[in-house]
Amino acid sequence: MSCIALFDSGVGGLSILPAIKQNIPNTDIIYLADHHAAPYGNKDPKWLNTRILELVSQLDKRHNLDAIIIACNTASTICLEGLRTTINTPIIGVVPAVKTAAHLSVNQSIGILATPSTINGTYLQSLINDFASQCNVTKVGSTELVTMSEKKLSQQPINYDTLHTIISPFIEARCDVVVLGCTHFPHLIEELTKLAPHIRWIDSADAIAKRCVNVLTDSHALVANQNVTSKLTGKSIFYSTAPINVNLKESIESIGFKQTQTFATTIVP
Repeated sequence: MSCIALFDSGVGGLSILPAIKQNIPNTDIIYLADHHAAPYGNKDPKWLNTRILELVSQLDKRHNLDAIIIACNTASTICLEGLRTTINTPIIGVVPAVKTAAHLSVNQSIGILATPSTINGTYLQSLINDFASQCNVTKVGSTELVTMSEKKLSQQPINYDTLHTIISPFIEARCDVVVLGCTHFPHLIEELTKLAPHIRWIDSADAIAKRCVNVLTDSHALVANQNVTSKLTGKSIFYSTAPINVNLKESIESIGFKQTQTFATTIVP
């Protein structure tokens, strides 16, 4: 049986979980949420790189991992190179689906909704240059949506007026496809679709899951005769670097995590 780790600043990476369970049904999941430092989108990149490298290295040492998914667009654009140089376990990053959006757009007007760090980064611009140079691209950076998605999973109401204000540039630009360039944002797909049903909201979950299948197959960690099941196994653990509230804990357990624990670390905040 394979064991996969997902790392994110919070619960955003849980949006990838359904695709992982569908493509790799019989696997253990170790999830680490860095709630203590969340959100990542407004933090100094150099500071984040050091912190993420330390946390993921510690997680890798504690568990016999077959693959690590950096289930955070901000973290992926900052630290993949350093992680792959330092850690032997295969590292899979999250890339905003700019190429897919450009291909799907009918009117060649696409949007990218991500954290400010991702929006302002050179990596995203290189994706736009390579795959969407023919498109009118509207970029919106928001950390408020990260907080909003965390609140939703904590069973708190969504402020539709605030959400509408954030996505209004896409509506004004007549975007027909918008990339959700933060793994937190798919948690709000129902609300986004309600406010802008004419927009196709896309993310990278399926692509990440398929990439993970390829990595595990190449390393012989994927057993060919896995039994199909949608439930997580008893070894699956949800860690957070800070205590989580009762409602969020209930939501996490309802997904199938048998254990929720605080991730003890010596890292100085």
